[in-house]
Amino acid sequence: MTTGSDRIESSGIEILSDLGKFTATSYWEDGPADYLAERAKNAGFDVSIDEWGNVLAAKTGTNRNVPGIAFVAHTDHPGYEVVSQDGSKLTLKILGSVGIAAGRVGTPILVIGAHGERINAVVTGAKPVDGDVPKSRAAAGWLGTDTVFAELSEHVDLGKLPRPVVPDLPDFFVENDLIHMRAADDLAGCAAILAALESISTTPTDGNVYGLFTRAEEVGLVGARVAAENNLLPKNTIIVSVETSSVLPGAEIGEGVVIRTGDRTATFDYEAEAYLGSAAQKIKSANPYFKIQRQLMSAGGCEASAFKAFGYKVTGTAFPLGAWHNRGESGVEAEFISKSDFVGGITLIAEAAKLAGTSPKGVLSRMVDSPSEESRRMKSGRLTH
Repeated sequence: MTTGSDRIESSGIEILSDLGKFTATSYWEDGPADYLAERAKNAGFDVSIDEWGNVLAAKTGTNRNVPGIAFVAHTDHPGYEVVSQDGSKLTLKILGSVGIAAGRVGTPILVIGAHGERINAVVTGAKPVDGDVPKSRAAAGWLGTDTVFAELSEHVDLGKLPRPVVPDLPDFFVENDLIHMRAADDLAGCAAILAALESISTTPTDGNVYGLFTRAEEVGLVGARVAAENNLLPKNTIIVSVETSSVLPGAEIGEGVVIRTGDRTATFDYEAEAYLGSAAQKIKSANPYFKIQRQLMSAGGCEASAFKAFGYKVTGTAFPLGAWHNRGESGVEAEFISKSDFVGGITLIAEAAKLAGTSPKGVLSRMVDSPSEESRRMKSGRLTH
C-alpha cells in the first residue's frame, strides 16, 4: 500500500530529477522556472510570474484576515557565461561564487547552445587575482576573479552572446541515500516546496499558502530583493527560506533537515520559526524517529534575510550540503545531500503549510504556564535572615 510518505518521496525525487536536467546558471534559469510554474498550475495552484521572472504559486486560505505562509527557494546556481568568442577560444564571466578549481586549467565545462545543445569545452586558465579582497577570497578557496578563459573541443559558432556555461557534472543520481547533482543548491529547495505544495493542494488552510521561486539569488539575492521591495507577498506573510547550505557542526548530512535560525547576514524571527517547531512536534508525535536539526547556518546568506530587510517575519530550513558550490575535495564536483533529509524536509514544509494563519506559539507556549507546584516549593524553602 502506498503511504503519504511514499507519495511525498516519489513526487519529490521526480521533481528534483526533472529540474536537474535544466541549466540553472544565474539569469539563465528559465528552464527550472517554467517547469515549476507549469507543474504548480497543473496541481491546481494560482500561478503568476512577475516582471523579473519570479514564479509565485498560491493557494487561497479560508480566512483572508490572517497571515499566510510562503516557502521561498531560488532557481539558480553558480556558473559561467560566454561573453566573447575568438574561434574556439572563449572568455567567460563568473556568475556567483565558485571554488578556485572552477578556474583551473583542464576543468571540463559545457557551453549551452541556443537550442539547448551541450557543447564540450575546457577551462584554459583564469585572469590573475588582483586586490586585497579577491586575494583573501582566493586564500579561502574561492575563485578570486570573475574572468575565466576556455576553449571549445571543436570550433562551433555560438552566435549571439552571452551563452550560459555549466560545470560538466552529472544532472542527477541517487546512491547510498545520497542525492548527487550539479545544482542541488537550490533546486533541492524548489523541488521540496513543490512536492509539499502538491501534497496539500486539496487540504483547507486558514491562511494563504505560497511557493515563491526566485531568480538570480547567487548574484546578490536579486529576485528575492525585488519581490520583497515591491510587496509581491502581503507584508504579514510568514517567510520560510528553503535552502541547501554547507555542512557545519550540528548540521550534518543524514541527521535531518535543519531548522535554520539565521544565516551569515542576520538572525531570524521566532514568531516565524514557531510554524516549523509546531510542525516538527506534530510529525514527531506520529514518528518519534523523525530527524531534525536546529542551527544558525552561517556559511552563506539566504533569501530570508532579503525579506527581513523589508520588514517581513522570516525563518528557514536547510538541507546540509556537501561540495557546496561544487567545491569538492579533488576539484569541481557534484553537490550532494541526504535523500532522507530531503524527504524529511518536504514533510516538514507540508505540515507547516497546514498551519497557515494559525499563529502557533511553538515550544515557548509552555513558558506561559505558571509552574505552580515548583513555585510553592521555592516560596516555602526561602531562607530568612
